[in-house]
Order: sequence, then C-alpha cells, then structure tokens
Amino acid sequence: AAKIDTASALFAWGPVFTPTDGANLIEQAAKQHPDWVTPYELAKTREGRTVPAAVVRAGPKPDAERYGLWVQARQHAWESGGSWVGVGLFRWLTSDDPRAAWLRENAVVHYVPVMDVDSVATGNGGKGQNPQDHNRDWSAKPHFPEVAAAQKKILGLNAAGAFDFFVDLHNPGASEPKPYFFTSPYEELSELGRRNVERFVAAARTEINGPLPLEPKQKSSGASYSPKWREISKNWVTFNTRPHVVAVTLETAWNTPASTAEGYRIVGKQLGLALEAYLKTSPRQTTTE
Repeated sequence: AAKIDTASALFAWGPVFTPTDGANLIEQAAKQHPDWVTPYELAKTREGRTVPAAVVRAGPKPDAERYGLWVQARQHAWESGGSWVGVGLFRWLTSDDPRAAWLRENAVVHYVPVMDVDSVATGNGGKGQNPQDHNRDWSAKPHFPEVAAAQKKILGLNAAGAFDFFVDLHNPGASEPKPYFFTSPYEELSELGRRNVERFVAAARTEINGPLPLEPKQKSSGASYSPKWREISKNWVTFNTRPHVVAVTLETAWNTPASTAEGYRIVGKQLGLALEAYLKTSPRQTTTE
C-alpha cells in the first residue's frame, strides 16, 4: 500500500463534482448567456444548504407552447458521474450547436446538477441511507425538501400542459460495462407512453454511440425491483403526469476506461442530441399520419 505523508487526505472513486461546482457552472453560464439561462434555488436542504438549479430557454415562444424537460443528477451522492453527464448536457444546451439552439427555442429545460446536496457536501454515499434514500422519497410526503420542491415544479408544468420528459442521472453497479436506461414498467404506461419511450430510446441508441455506447436493452424497475418502486423518482413522474410523458433513469457506466469526466460529458451531449431528435417526433400526438 502507498504511504500518505500528510496529516489529512481526501479520496474519491470518481471525478469530483461538488454543489459549489454546480452553482459555479450555472452562474458562469448565466453571465455568458443572460437571455438563455436563469439560475434559481430549488430548495434549502434539511441542513440549510442551497440546492442550485437553472432553467434554460431562448427566443420569443411562450412557455405554454414549449416542451418541458426536467434533468437532475446525484440523488445518490457517490454517483458523481451523473453530475458530469449533466454538465455535458448543460454545456451542449448552452453552446452554438444548431441542434442545441432548436432545443432552447422550443423547450424549457430545468437542470439540477446535484439533488442530495447534504450527502455530497459531507462525503456520504447516499444510497440506502437512513432515514430515507433520495430515490425512494418521491411520495406524497417527501422527507427531503428538494424532492418536494422538484415535485411541485413538475406538477406545475404538467398542469399547464407543458411537461414532456424527465431524466434522473445515475451510475450503476461495477459490473455494468455500458450506459443503459431504467424505464417504468411497460404495463404501467399508456399506449402513447410506450410509443414515446420506444421513440426516445431509439433516438438515444443512435446518438449515444461512444466512447460509452448505449446498451441496446433497457431495464424496468417495478415491484420486483424494490418494495418502494412507486417512490422512485421516474416512477412517481409516470404516475403523476400526462400519459405522453417519458420518465427514465440513465445509468452511465463508471467502471470502464472511458468513465472519466470527459467521457461522461460526451454522454451528456449525446443525451441532448437524442432529446432534440425525440422531441421532433411530436410526442404529444396521439395518432401518427
């Protein structure tokens, strides 16, 4: 074992990304693009810390005529790769790529770089924590203020007819070599919802093509996955929003040579490209021509 010749040391199993990094990323983007990026505080945590967030939109189109998207990361604090995937998506969304410009002009995108700010700030893992796992807290009475605040925002968008897509960014187990999506159980989806999941996943397979290519098959988290499966964030979204809404968890592999900050950022950009392609399929239409 290597000797550490210092009074204290910090260790990380993945590229570090703190709540301060998230706040700084949003602040810098807002300074560079004040007409596109609006920072806001999603909530104060149970320990009094700020949960930074931002909304991205551009152009004159009214919000009621736009698609509504919610992107969040780090419900499990140790899964730092999720935050880096979010960074890649956010940086692409605020870039000069014409496809990013289309998304800004036709959607309202809410972005939360770190959800479990307290656990990230104190160096805790977060998954399976007592008294509540963040990603089992999406109930009628959440333990965490940031979960309640996210629910309120999403329900407001949905009530206005302006909500279409939710993604929660995670890292999976060590044996998973490729990124993949968790979806809600297909039997819980409407016909339109199943069609939209298939359209989105098809777009993602095309766009998320390396260095961390997408696993062709997605997984489902239902009753056999967890006793609290209904309180998993994407499942809560499925049960509490309109039938066309797609809600997924993206698990981006961490135990590979490409699982670096740069590799994760590329996946985030590719996720953005997939969202742009998917939204152009008119996901709210109940019939196809």
